[in-house]
Amino acid sequence: MKVLVIGGSYFLGRVLTMSLSKTWDMTLVNRGNYSMQAYGVQEYFLDRHNEQAWKNLPAQSYDAVIDLCAYQKGDIETVIKSYSGQIKHYILISTVDVYYRQTGLEKDESHPLETRHFQGEVGEYIFQKVALEKELQELSQDYAIPYTILRPGNIYGPFNYAPRESLLIQRAVSGQPLFSLKDATHPFQMVYVKDVALAIQQAVEKKAYHQIYNVINNEAVTYEKINEILKQCEPQLKVEEHMIEEAISLQYPLPYPVYKEEMEYYNGQKIIHDLGITYTPLEEGLKKTYQAFYPVYKTK
Repeated sequence: MKVLVIGGSYFLGRVLTMSLSKTWDMTLVNRGNYSMQAYGVQEYFLDRHNEQAWKNLPAQSYDAVIDLCAYQKGDIETVIKSYSGQIKHYILISTVDVYYRQTGLEKDESHPLETRHFQGEVGEYIFQKVALEKELQELSQDYAIPYTILRPGNIYGPFNYAPRESLLIQRAVSGQPLFSLKDATHPFQMVYVKDVALAIQQAVEKKAYHQIYNVINNEAVTYEKINEILKQCEPQLKVEEHMIEEAISLQYPLPYPVYKEEMEYYNGQKIIHDLGITYTPLEEGLKKTYQAFYPVYKTK
């Protein structure tokens, strides 16, 4: 497979490149903050919004373009209209956040998308992702390019330096207590980064044309469950009981939902049936993530 990855050097892109660079002929386009040339890939450093930069790229034929970092309306249009080579399949990494919120229903791929434009950074992120999905589907029809849309949610794993599970792992490694939140009883969902990378691989290799998939583990996760797993990694780790408001006042990291009104539930089973992927259990994935971050935080 000859693939072009847009944004292939940070977290999911990094894991994807590390996993498949020996199997695929990979070209990466990114801003150049992290180089992946040690993995034998071709790299081009450019601003994805620069139409001329896309026109200047060698006109190659790619079995797939994997877009990991389309965040603004027009991002996909710039690529498809400006790149002079051939794109045989366009894969967009979207998000489960595109679904219409607070319906009380478990959201599978048939659930309606959000039509409201919420204020703030998260609201803008959702609004743009919904627009980008529509943009890709329209361009797919106009330019006869098959598409696949993957919608992951709460990705965790090695190389995730976003302030999520790494905050809790850092506390565990440094000997700070974790908090058991007595009133945070509603579960949420996560997905291991290597499972998302596998979903991308299968979508490309099995040519999942004109398909949309949630990529999220149905396993119910709570802060208590995360604490139990991290305590297996650090047996001397202390766990203190607190209410949510107490944790907030103590500036305890809360990277995942804690209130019922924040909870949304998704069905990630369709991709298992269609593409044969399996989800990594939280205990296995979080332990591997802990092992990856341990040397980073132990030296601090």
